[in-house]
Parts: sequence; C-alpha cells; structure tokens
Amino acid sequence: MEHTLYDVIISGTGPSGAAAARGLSNAGLKVLVIEKNRLPRYKMCSGIIFKKSQDLTEKHFGQIPDTAYVKPRLLSGVRLWSDPERFADWPFNKNGDGAPNIWRSEYDNWLITHSGAEIIDGCTVKGFNDFGNHVTVECYHTAYKKTMSFTCKYLLGAEGSKSVVREKLAPEFEKGVKWFVAYQNYYEGASDLDPNFYHGFLELQYGEVYAWFNIKDNLHIFGTAVKLGGKLHPYLATYQKMLETRFGLKTGRLIRKAGCMGNDMCSKGRFYLGKGNILLVGESAGFLNAFGEGISCALSSGLFAAEAISKGIKSGADALALYTELTRVERRQTQISWKLGSKIAGRDLMPL
Repeated sequence: MEHTLYDVIISGTGPSGAAAARGLSNAGLKVLVIEKNRLPRYKMCSGIIFKKSQDLTEKHFGQIPDTAYVKPRLLSGVRLWSDPERFADWPFNKNGDGAPNIWRSEYDNWLITHSGAEIIDGCTVKGFNDFGNHVTVECYHTAYKKTMSFTCKYLLGAEGSKSVVREKLAPEFEKGVKWFVAYQNYYEGASDLDPNFYHGFLELQYGEVYAWFNIKDNLHIFGTAVKLGGKLHPYLATYQKMLETRFGLKTGRLIRKAGCMGNDMCSKGRFYLGKGNILLVGESAGFLNAFGEGISCALSSGLFAAEAISKGIKSGADALALYTELTRVERRQTQISWKLGSKIAGRDLMPL
C-alpha cells in the first residue's frame, strides 16, 4: 500500500472529501482517503440537510439512508430569536416537506463508504513535500503505531477549519486567521421549544457568535461559541438559565458534551484554495455559510476540485486555476450569506 502511486490523496472524510473522492473515482482515478479518526467519526453539527445539499447528495450518492435520520425526521425551518420573546421563522422548502434531520456521523460515513475510494482511518497526516510532478505525504497510523509514506500526483486537504494541510502549506496565511471555540451539551430532558425547528438565539449575552438549540432523538442539544481565549461557560450558564426559565428546559442525564474550533476565513472572504498540486476544499479552504451551514458548499467545492484535478491529470491543464474559476460563484455566495446573516442578526456574526 505504501509504495502505490495514487492519482489523488485526500485528507479528511467529511462531505467535501467524500464528494471529491466520488468525483475523482467516477473519472477513473486512483484515490486514497486518509482520516485521522476511526470511522464512523463524530462531527459536531446541526445535521440539517438543506435543499442544495439534498439535491447534490441525491445526484451524486443517491437517497440518504434511513440509518442517518433522527427524530424528528424532517425539520420545518430555522427559528431565529432576536430575544426570548421575538422570533422570525425561515422555513425550508424542499417539496414542502422540510429538511432531513440527520446524525453527521452516519451521513458522513455513508458518503465516504460510497465514494469509490480506498480509505485508511486512524491515520494522521503529519507533513508532505510537493516535488512538482508528485507529492509525498507522511502519516502516522495510531493503530499500527508507525509512520507511513504515500505518493500522489495531487494532494487534497479536506480536514475542516483546523487544517494541517493549510497550516503547513501557507504558514503566513495561517498567522492572520482568527479563531472561535464552540461547545454544546446533549441532555436527556424536556422543553417547550418546538422540536421541528432549529433555534438560534442572537443576543450577545448568550455568546459572541450565537447560541443554538435543537432536538435529535429526544436529546436536547444546546451550545454557544466565543472567540478563542474567551470564557465560554459564563455565556453557556446564562443561556441555559434563560432556556430553563423561559422555555421550561429540564435537563436529565448528560449524554455527551462536545467542542470544536472554527475561524473567520468564511465571514471575511479570506479563501485559500491551494498552491501547486495541493488543493483545499470545504472549511479548509474557507467555505462555510452563515450560521454554520457548511454541507452544501463542502459538497460543491469537493466536486469542483474533482473536476479540476481530473482535467489537470488528463489534459495537463492547471488544476488550481480551473478550481479557482469553478468556485468563483460559490465563493461569492458564501460571502453574500454572511452579509445576509449579519443583516438578519443586526450585528457582525463573527466579531473576532
């Protein structure tokens, strides 16, 4: 395995990596996907499949399996609260039924296992060297406890906001990236909030980005986000107290707590698409829409990268230049979403 020459190696098994793998495999290319976690991996996410994501999923992968769905199976829309008494609804409109409500672990695992690519999980990318006509990728396999080396024509970073590929490829760019920390709890319990909506609370007293609430399989999930270095738990305590007094939240057993990091590339329009034979997709490149919707642009950017690399390999075209052009509209739409989100919230949604 270690001496095989791959056309493309992809770091990351999220929707952007899976979509790229699918497109490249369909083009007849030899693809290896490397994932640092064991599959299926947990992903902190609202798990809402918006119309664009649903259309792309069905076109390139088929119908989302029942195993990925949670209760309630379909969500009516997003409910944004300007304060605990006033809200505005933003309904979903996929055939009038609502948007699929899923666990990302199951959805993502279904995507990557149907991508047609070879997959190695429990393996972390540590570094790489771009020699122009090929790239060597150094990894560490935690189960085997050994370093592994792979060779490819193109390397694709699909690792999410905290990208090893981007960090090593563009250290000067990385210095200008600002970060936030998001955290959420999963409780058994009860509340008066409508389970058929994903709820966002926009007042700054609940978080420096925004606070959220949703229900999956009877678990009450709520969390908030602050800039890196800030104190998150005072915001979370204020937010939870409001949910208890205003919406009758009663928490039982704590089932899970989770956190992740994000950055301001998306909201500032600071995309980084790659260099030479190394491309970035999804959040690694800066694709993330307002209020954290990232599945649609992850799928789109992964498919665009696959198209660009396929043409680069088969015709000698400049894959990065092609990818830059293919993502031009997607980048503009990402920026528009943040402007619209800020207008809805009446403030900067990413005050980092």
